Formats: sequence, structure tokens, C-alpha cells
Amino acid sequence: MSEAGRRAGLGKGSGPHPLLFLLSSPEVTHVVMEGTSAEEATSWQEHRTPSLPPGCSHPALLDVSWFTESMAAGQPVPVERRHRLEVAVPREELPSPVWMLPYACQRPTPLTHHNASLSEALETLAEAADFDGSKGRHVSFCRAASVLKALPSPVTALSQLQGLPHFGEHSRRVIQELLEHGVCEEVERVRLSERYQTMKLFTQIFGVGVRTADQWYQEGLRTLDDLREQPQRLTKQQKAGLQHYQDLSALILRSEVEALQQVVEAAVGQVLPGATVTLAGGFRRGKLQGHDVDFLITHPQEGLEAGLLPSVICCLEKQGLVLYHQHQRGQQGDPTHLAQKPHAMDAFEMSLCIFRLPRPPEAAVGGPREPCPPWKAVRVDLVVTPISQFPFALLGWTGSKHFERELRRFSRKERGLWLNSHGLFDSEQVCCWRGRPEEGENGFLAGARSEWAPNPSSWEPPGPSGGTTAPAPTPGAGLCVPSQPPPHTFL
Repeated sequence: MSEAGRRAGLGKGSGPHPLLFLLSSPEVTHVVMEGTSAEEATSWQEHRTPSLPPGCSHPALLDVSWFTESMAAGQPVPVERRHRLEVAVPREELPSPVWMLPYACQRPTPLTHHNASLSEALETLAEAADFDGSKGRHVSFCRAASVLKALPSPVTALSQLQGLPHFGEHSRRVIQELLEHGVCEEVERVRLSERYQTMKLFTQIFGVGVRTADQWYQEGLRTLDDLREQPQRLTKQQKAGLQHYQDLSALILRSEVEALQQVVEAAVGQVLPGATVTLAGGFRRGKLQGHDVDFLITHPQEGLEAGLLPSVICCLEKQGLVLYHQHQRGQQGDPTHLAQKPHAMDAFEMSLCIFRLPRPPEAAVGGPREPCPPWKAVRVDLVVTPISQFPFALLGWTGSKHFERELRRFSRKERGLWLNSHGLFDSEQVCCWRGRPEEGENGFLAGARSEWAPNPSSWEPPGPSGGTTAPAPTPGAGLCVPSQPPPHTFL
């Protein structure tokens, strides 16, 4: 009999054409069907197959291709996946990739985000790269971590990172290992290394940067006691930082910041009535705790703020509140010569201080063995800025390091302007966009607003649901971060 005849003789019937081999027998292991979809085959089996004895399973539903291949081979061929008529079990759909703007200053980042463990791993590698002097790797890991923080949902599959900006192969490999094993060998190796732990310890000392910490490490120093045994190598600032290391390593609470602001406002108001004190830094972004506090001081009348800090510090010293301070004189005059001055080299008048913050009576009791002192040392920076530069100073002293770096990069690459804490500069026209003195924090020239920010009306307030890396401009005025890409820039 021909193959067509065999198929015709065995497959007579209506609807799906089953080729049945003693279907009622529990010994039947294969059922072959022709011209039948997987859904039809499954439905047919459910409605027509008699009840099976205990311990028996339904026979395999196979396409007729298995039957014809078996006839040609003269024996049953192995069942492959292509032979089976199976309804695909619906899998939980993976989240689709998210489109994201390329600059961190363009996207909101909540205080509490969905990918903390993943971003912390990348930030550890970024910190280690910084300790090793690898600026490129440091920035790359920071950018990837920033992208993770801005995602609207947890990353559960590597496919979610497809198309995201600044996610290189190294960062993807780290995330893949974390998703598959819950730990990344490279990250753990860094965290446990003597160099990383020592560099992290030293750079947490007030007045110690990466270069100094690396020099100490190369000289064989490893602990705080090693430094205490060689006080001659420490600056006055570093000695103060080492002396108060325990307090300065502890977190400052929001309530303590509010108490500090009242003290500073009282001293500033006594020295220069009408001057204002504005909280900056992470606490302005909505954080509830941190390691230092930044205050910006200005006055509505340009120039009256000059030379203010020595008198303010003197007032605070009389109250016994200053444990250490280092004063930096400000540069006066036209700020255009500061066009390419980086944030770390602000030319404002400032004092880097350690304050003695009285503890509340209930917090100063402590235990019988280690009574808690009635005060704690806290880091405070006081920065005086002319009112015309205040909007830029507030922006520069509020955003995170990465946010500020991205904002400067956006200004330079997309607008051809130089941004720092003193102003927004057009290098070709040798001019500076300046805030309106009469409007203080809210002031920003309309020309700068229209030419610099693609969408100056879009902004995120600080707080749990707002931007943690960006300060909060006032709607309709002030420095506003672009939230939508201009067509000519990002297409």
C-alpha cells in the first residue's frame, strides 16, 4: 500500500483526523494526527480520551510527520520537539526594555528605587576605580548605576537592559551574575580586598582625598592607629578629622540639621540683617540623614555679603559651637574668568567647619560603662555667594556629584555652554548668564532659560517621589533641567 493509501485508510473521520492505535488501551503511548493544530489536538484528547487507570499518563500527541518518518525508517523514530502537538504554556512576560534619556540630569530618580542591590554593586566598582585613578571606568560605572536607579521597576532579566544608555559589556556582565547567582565574584573580591577597605577608611577622614590616601597606603599605613602614631604627617584639618572620626562617621539626622540651621541663621542674622541661609546638599534633595551639612548664605543686595564669614564664625565661637574651621577667601568681581573653573574649585568665600552640636538631654545619658558625651561633632560647610550667582551655587551645591557632572556635560555638548557654581558661560561671546538680583533664588535670565533648557517648565520636587539627584527649581523660574529631548538633539 502506498503512503497516501495508508494515511487515507487509517485516518478516515470528520474534524481532526486522528490516526488511532487502539486508543482505549492503556498501552497506547503515541497518537498521530494530520492537519490538526496543537490547540485542536489537546481539546480532542480532553473530550474523547477515556479515563486512564491510576498511574498512567496520556499518550503523546504527535504530528503525522513522525508517522511518515517512522514508516520510512521501518521502525519508530525518536520523538523530537518538532513532532509534538503541544500547547505552549504561557510564560510570564518579561518586562519590555525601557527607553531612557541619555543624561542623568534629564530623568527623575526617586530616593527609594527598585534596584538598590544592583546599583550598589556597580557603585562599589566605581569607587574602586576611583581609588585606582581610573577616571574612565569610574564614570562608566557611575552612569550605569544611575540608569538602574531611574528604572520604573526591578530588573529581573538582562533583556531589560537592552537599549539603555551607558550600559557597557562589563556592567551587563556584573548584573547578569547578580541576577543568576545573587552575588558577583568581582564585586565581592573588591569589597574584601585590603586596598579597597584601607582606601575607604582613609578617604572617610575629613581632609583626606584619594591621592593622600593612596600615598599612605603605598607607605604601608593601614589603620587609624597607624596615623595617630605619626601626627607629624597630618595637616591641621586631618588632625581634626581624625580626632572626631567616630562622630563624623555617624549619620546626621534631619532633626539635627534643623537645629543647626537655626543656630546658623541666628548668627548670620546678628552679623548681617536681611541675609538668608539656605540648606543645600543631600538634605535639600530630601534625604533624612547624611554625613555633612551645607548652608548657602547670601543677601538681596549684591556685595553686602562680602567678608561675612569671619564675623559669623566669631559669633559661633563665642557660643562654644566651633571645634574647627578653615576659612577660604572669595574672589570678587566679574565671574567670566571663572568660566571653566570646576565645581571642586569654587571661588566663593567659605568655611569648612566642625561644629559642636549639643545632644538632647535624653540622648546624652548613654550607658553606665560608656556614658554618652553631651555633644557630638558634625561637619558643616558655610558658603557665601553673591545674589547674582546664587541660583548656580544652589544648583552646584545641591545635586549629587554624578548629577552635576552630567549637567555640565549636557550644557557643554548639547548647548555649547560652560556651567559651574558661579554661572552659565558662553565662551564664544565671553558672557555669563546671571540670576536676577531682585529675585534671588528664583532668578534666571529668560534668554538663558530658552537657550539652555529644552523644557524649562519641567522639574521634579525633592522628596521620596521626586528627584534625589536634582535640586528643586521654582516653577516658571530658576534653573530647570530638561526632561524631554529636543527633536534636533536626540533623534
